Amino acid sequence: MTVLYNSGIIARGSTLRGVTHRLTTVEDPTEQDQLIKDYHVGKTNHRGIRETVAHLRRRYYWMGMERTVAAQLALCVVCARARYVRLPEEPPQMVTPTPKKPLEVVEADVVFLDGTIRLTMIDRLTRFAACYPLAAKTGEQVREALLLFLATVGTPGTLVLDQGREFRNWIVRGFLEEFRIRVHWTTPGHPRSHGMVERLHSTLLEHLHLLRIGRGIVGDEAWARALLAYNNSVHSATGRTPLELMRSWQQSDPPVSVMDECVGLVEADERRKSDRVDRANEKATDRWDRVRVGDQVFLRNWYRRRKSDPRFVGPYVVASKLRRYRLRVRDSATGRTRVVHVRETRPPSAKLRVPCGDPAIGRSASDSEVTVTLESSGEIR
Repeated sequence: MTVLYNSGIIARGSTLRGVTHRLTTVEDPTEQDQLIKDYHVGKTNHRGIRETVAHLRRRYYWMGMERTVAAQLALCVVCARARYVRLPEEPPQMVTPTPKKPLEVVEADVVFLDGTIRLTMIDRLTRFAACYPLAAKTGEQVREALLLFLATVGTPGTLVLDQGREFRNWIVRGFLEEFRIRVHWTTPGHPRSHGMVERLHSTLLEHLHLLRIGRGIVGDEAWARALLAYNNSVHSATGRTPLELMRSWQQSDPPVSVMDECVGLVEADERRKSDRVDRANEKATDRWDRVRVGDQVFLRNWYRRRKSDPRFVGPYVVASKLRRYRLRVRDSATGRTRVVHVRETRPPSAKLRVPCGDPAIGRSASDSEVTVTLESSGEIR
């Protein structure tokens, strides 16, 4: 604990270390801010709140030190542009509806590996996957691969695609309109909307590594064997292999019980995911509500080519809040406006998180008063 002397010096004692430290009280807010700046920008090189407070408490004392340090560090432009975002802004998530039959919803994406380009597709209900090599990342190549999928597997009801130019062109659009296939375009920079096909890429990559290391198989044969292994593996969500479910549905008299069982298992899995999403949405909605018009934000640097480039650019000012968790922001330097998703922004510097363990809310005339208890042992408590 601490004891305050009339001279403005505080003596801090520690029963664990058996030593006594003398701390200087600092009551002038300007002097406090200067000390924080010296420790933050000095040899510690823009460390966080805990690090700065730990250094300051070795020599100085004032009520509400953690809150003062948090307020000062939140306004540091260098930290906002260069440091990681530990708690990025996350909008509330939406639970995707469960398909009732195969090929009702199919996800498609392009994957690059070892100088090759391939179009991967996966059915959301059966988890049946297909993969087609592309000579180039063009709309014509994608159209030919989609036509091969329709000829060998079937026509999907809805196709989930990202915003890539290989999909958003008149060739692919005309092809989908010809076969009356609906399209759902995912949000740019939001891979969770494409989560199933992204997970497929990870699984196929694992199979490719196993084939290369264990059996020395590479190239097109490795891709074919990886796809064969995936479609013949029992999926945790359905309890059956994707190939088994797809073949059952393609029969002239498909066993209804198999598909009903598959739909029931997938719906149960979706309910578990929905519960997790609801819990996450409670926190996400609170973060979205904290964003106010006039807040200063920094935008993620999507043109970052090197690791040494800044992670965020700005500052920008929130001009208005739009639908679907989008913000209209204004460049503080040029005055130009742009519309961005809230996930592309760094949390506003004006919204401070009060650190735990410091009960002080603000400064008052009684802040310098400290209760003193001295015992006969001579320890300062």
